[in-house]
Amino acid sequence: MRKAQCVFAFSVAALAVSTIPAMSGTRAGRWTPDLPASVAAKASPLTNATVQPAPPQASSKDAAGADKDNDKTQDAGDGPAATEDKPATPVTWSPSEIADAQARCAVILKRIQAVSIAHAPIREGACGAPAPIELVSIGKNPEVVLSPTAIVTCEMAEGLYTWMKGDVQPLAKQHLGADVIKIETMSDYACRNAYGRKGNKLSEHGRANALDIRGFVTATAKTAYVLENWGKPQREINAEIAAAKAAEEKRVATIQAAEKAAQANQQTAKAGSKPAAATPPSSTASAQGAPAAGIAKSSVVAGTPRLTVTLPGAQTPAALSLAPDKLGGPKPKPPAFQPQDFLRAVHASACRIFGTTLGPEANADHRNHLHIDMAERKATKICD
Repeated sequence: MRKAQCVFAFSVAALAVSTIPAMSGTRAGRWTPDLPASVAAKASPLTNATVQPAPPQASSKDAAGADKDNDKTQDAGDGPAATEDKPATPVTWSPSEIADAQARCAVILKRIQAVSIAHAPIREGACGAPAPIELVSIGKNPEVVLSPTAIVTCEMAEGLYTWMKGDVQPLAKQHLGADVIKIETMSDYACRNAYGRKGNKLSEHGRANALDIRGFVTATAKTAYVLENWGKPQREINAEIAAAKAAEEKRVATIQAAEKAAQANQQTAKAGSKPAAATPPSSTASAQGAPAAGIAKSSVVAGTPRLTVTLPGAQTPAALSLAPDKLGGPKPKPPAFQPQDFLRAVHASACRIFGTTLGPEANADHRNHLHIDMAERKATKICD
């Protein structure tokens, strides 16, 4: 009887093992079963695009300084299943989207004489670009390098080239005395939401369509950094003026209240008493016969107006010559190196090219860099 039970148990175990699909390969330390052919046939094939999982939440930038994140960027594969009213974000770019973007890139990069490294398509939920590049330098004579290199779209690279050639280089010669040969960058592609925007609006950094710039370096090794050379933003000056005005108003109000209280006390103390007789004014004569305050006489000596002041007790008069201001003549030349004027001028010029231009005047989070991006604006471009 015991032998029969053992045989039966062994047969059931063998049958259970035979129904388990074969295990092959590992991923992150876990075995992955081979799917049956009928199940595998239902899976959608992926294109040759690189698929990267979206981060649960992009972290805030450190003191190096780019825009902060306030909201989460949700991947299409996270959370509840997408409904028919709101389809899920594709996990990859289509072959036609990749081909079109790569074709545009080839034309743009040749036109702007760029040195770049092609990257595989990026798709992280709603973030990414079908043909991103790692931009090393743009232009020739001078060649402007990016340090560190930046992951951007070719359209962003072209906007940067147009800005550098048409505005930045002429302004650099005017205010810095030499061409710019290096752009020091801070932030490029990053899957995150726009700073301070409601509704989980995706930042242009999440489309590889933005760049944060710390400053510029010239061919003569001079630097123009936003944090060090922009100067105090007008918004900070206005805040200081408002604070000083409020403090002064408070001080005056305190003094007036004290004086009013003192007058009330004096009136109470003098009630019923007669006021003291007024003392007539008196003056003291000086050695020269003039009043103690002295006497001033004007005269003209050799065509130059002179003011003679007689001081009390003085043996000889002290003469003060007041020469008229010289009008005309050569004006002093401005210094060749004016980084503040340069930075403010290039910021203003960027507003004509890019969809968004932000700097120290925008808010404290842009105190140390310029943000530029190629966002399409239906009405007015953002320039702060």
